[in-house]
Amino acid sequence: MATSFLDIRQLECFIAVAEELHMGRAASRLHMTQPPLTRRINRLEHDLGVCLFVRHSGGMQLTEPGAVLLDRAYRIVRLSDHAVERTRLADRGHVGELAIGYFGTTIFDAVPRLLRGFLDTHPEVALRLELAPKNVQAEAIADGRMHIGFSRFYRDEPGLTVRRVCTEPVFVALPDSHPLLRRSEVRVGDLRDEEIVLFPSAPRPSFADEISQICNDAGFVVRVACEAEDAVTALSYVAASGLCAIVPRSATCIALPGVSFAPLGDARWQDLSCLHRAGEVAPVARSFLNYLDNWTEANDRARTAMPK
Repeated sequence: MATSFLDIRQLECFIAVAEELHMGRAASRLHMTQPPLTRRINRLEHDLGVCLFVRHSGGMQLTEPGAVLLDRAYRIVRLSDHAVERTRLADRGHVGELAIGYFGTTIFDAVPRLLRGFLDTHPEVALRLELAPKNVQAEAIADGRMHIGFSRFYRDEPGLTVRRVCTEPVFVALPDSHPLLRRSEVRVGDLRDEEIVLFPSAPRPSFADEISQICNDAGFVVRVACEAEDAVTALSYVAASGLCAIVPRSATCIALPGVSFAPLGDARWQDLSCLHRAGEVAPVARSFLNYLDNWTEANDRARTAMPK
């Protein structure tokens, strides 16, 4: 026996006739004339090899095979409508999986707030987070395994775009008992004689290079006590060894016993950036980048409005 294929329009016609049990009323409901509807139903019965309706002078009656088909037809039409809706939502970037890579202190403040805001407005988007160095992010984004990366000091890469997310002030992390904490203001030059933990140790260029430059601009060469892999390790050195570390504001969200933070009033603020493919991107990534534009603009306005 040949396989029968049902299209959605056939099922919609069948449902209308099964609910109205009258060919004329069903045709009117479907905004069509009765003869083509009759031909559709006859063709459906022929293709299936079963009688779906009993015809009589007062109208029609659904047969038992017809009742079985009606139950399945409702499900198929609902699934079809759902598939169409989901496909259109996916094209607008409202459903799908957003693959995010992050590195460094970005994950301690701005990035979670940004992602939470996006997901609140796009509740059917699933999030996949991955800790990945900048070079790994670049490779994954280039070949489509990742949509967006977050870090600082990205290199220029062909086919990829770096976009500023926000700008953060810089702080110094000190042991709780450090005398600099008693000052009303701490400046970069006050750290001239301090042993400093630099981070991250790789990849370069990085925030570590920026701290060295900030100290050079203040007229001294940073006294590097050691280099740490990340901010958590750097702050652990501060807590355990009495060293100090210069950190972006994001790192002040890391709470370790015995560590206090003071703003460095004269240190230039640091950009947090994201990386994505240049040109056309996946719909869910496009939707996120549109949200990011508005988010960044709002943060810039808030920074401008801050008292000096």
